[in-house]
Amino acid sequence: MYYHCRPLKFVEYGKVEPPPAKIFDDWDLYMYNWLGEHCGYSPQIWLSRSRSDITGYRRSTTLKKRKYSSGKRGLIKIGKDSVLFGFDIIKGFPLSYDHWESIMNPIINKPTFEEQNIHIVERLNDIVKMYEEDGDEDFEPEIADWIKSDGNLDVYLKKYVFKEVNQVVVPALNLKSAKKIICHNEKQKKKLRRMGFIEDRIHIKNLKTWSW
Repeated sequence: MYYHCRPLKFVEYGKVEPPPAKIFDDWDLYMYNWLGEHCGYSPQIWLSRSRSDITGYRRSTTLKKRKYSSGKRGLIKIGKDSVLFGFDIIKGFPLSYDHWESIMNPIINKPTFEEQNIHIVERLNDIVKMYEEDGDEDFEPEIADWIKSDGNLDVYLKKYVFKEVNQVVVPALNLKSAKKIICHNEKQKKKLRRMGFIEDRIHIKNLKTWSW
């Protein structure tokens, strides 16, 4: 199943699109625009494949710690008013979540597509160098895949990043076609039912705190 999470106030009984670009911070927009150069549209609507835990629905998260992460990343902010939608089939642009994480920092720090690509290569090469300087050959899978790509960004993207492992992005999404809807409480359920969503598909479930 493919999962998509969004605050209830942005839920509609029908087709939804990404928020307008003007509401995003620059670093968000840099990231979405870089991906748009590859998938053909920006911003994107994100869905996870078979993993509801990476959608943002759960109330508390701890991000996976990477040995050579650049700086500290804050915890994901989880909206108390979020609703999780599940779909049987979604045809979108594929992404591997962990590989996408490996190139996010270089993307959000540079405004142009050309600068971003240069920075991705530099960052991944720097991480490899850090491993080598430590005499550590226990590479994280994403870094091992970069090494197997011989430093070729096009190969890395095509073979490892743009691969449907656990994420896809789409330009728009019809929430009406969701086969399963998960919300936090009865109040949310009533609102969803009034919108037109089928009651048998709506479930109240407060997922427990999880870690990576």
